[in-house]
Amino acid sequence: REKTGTGTIFSGYGKIDVTLGVSETNADSTSSFSAFAESLDEDELPFGKGDNGSAMSTNGSVNEFNSWQQNLESLLDPSTPVAKRQILLNDLMSSNEDIRNDVLEALSERKIDPILTPTGKKLQDGTRAVARQIKNDIIPGLASSLRSSDPGSIGSKVSEELPTLFPKIGNRILDATLEQARRQLTQLQEDLADPRRIPERIQKQTSDIATEVRNAFSDTPEGLVGPSYKVVERGIGYEIREYEAYSAAATSMAKIGEPYSLDDITSGGAAFNALAAYIFGANEQKESLDMTTPVSTTNDGEMRFYLKKDSSDDKNLPTPLAVEDSLNEKGAVKLIDVAPARLAVARFTGFVTDGEVARQKDALLNSLAIDEVEIDVPHGNVVPYLVFQYNPPYTIPIVRRNEVAIPVRAPGTTSDLKEEWSAEISDDVKMIDPPSDVE
Repeated sequence: REKTGTGTIFSGYGKIDVTLGVSETNADSTSSFSAFAESLDEDELPFGKGDNGSAMSTNGSVNEFNSWQQNLESLLDPSTPVAKRQILLNDLMSSNEDIRNDVLEALSERKIDPILTPTGKKLQDGTRAVARQIKNDIIPGLASSLRSSDPGSIGSKVSEELPTLFPKIGNRILDATLEQARRQLTQLQEDLADPRRIPERIQKQTSDIATEVRNAFSDTPEGLVGPSYKVVERGIGYEIREYEAYSAAATSMAKIGEPYSLDDITSGGAAFNALAAYIFGANEQKESLDMTTPVSTTNDGEMRFYLKKDSSDDKNLPTPLAVEDSLNEKGAVKLIDVAPARLAVARFTGFVTDGEVARQKDALLNSLAIDEVEIDVPHGNVVPYLVFQYNPPYTIPIVRRNEVAIPVRAPGTTSDLKEEWSAEISDDVKMIDPPSDVE
């Protein structure tokens, strides 16, 4: 058309100022559109993960479309395609007024929050979470442990259990280390027999080291797999996932009847080392398995490693080493089948302490109650939970990804409190009506 002018296109990447010219040919139009479409294909549309790890919704109910802070972060990302960089730069140039207002707000209020990028906000939130955990949980816990003379305290339990627990776990770690050394020697012999393999192996080792370095600063580690699940619903601060069944190696952090604490570093470390030794070769078949994520801990003190299987046959999983026959023995590794589950999951950063898990669990239960999501727990029972920890120990605490999960019911499968009430009454007792608050 014989017309010129300017306009604004609102897209997932913000607003794009465009100029319509008389001399633009069909070829030019096709080329420009192809470049724009290609930029959309090369990266995810902005309905991906938001600041809190939950996906952005198309209606803006969870997160908004890109701000200038998000555009700036994407522009500075080396992996951003060139075509998308041009769009982002144009967006930033048209956001001068927003940038100016946010900078003035930051200066007037003496707060950096208005000008932080999404990553900057994550780091700030993580720093605040770690500071809170150190102040409210870690320092008071250490002080209490040092002052306590109670035989049941963590300090007393550590001194009692180390003489028996350390040799048991230590022997398995030694077995796994020797098995790894044997494999390295075999690999070296193969390299000497065929020197052409050496450059490829060095390249792979260099890539693995680079990945581990990135994992020290990443909220979700690269190169590790976990249980399969599907996100079916999202709320503010949580999401509901449907997990498929999977196999896991498990060990107990506490014997039956013993108190269990996430703050018990000795028991937690021993459980982790026992499971790690199993997957690194301390098993009957002396086979190594791939490291996976996350490490799961139940509310009754059982730690689990997800096991990646090469087939649907459980027989391909190596057998744990023979251990004591006592029930729920600490450090004893066993293979379990984890049933499918529907879980409400909330994410948090920093250290996993009893206090922080309790706070996150209460906040999640409150959010579920507000959204009228029913938990999958018999009436009157204690609410069970799982804790997921995704990162290796060397990841800096302010970026760590932790989650607390609670079982929930699917819509349409709500419990009948009348039936639960009736089921608890013995057959030889005369039936009575339930109280009015459960009718």
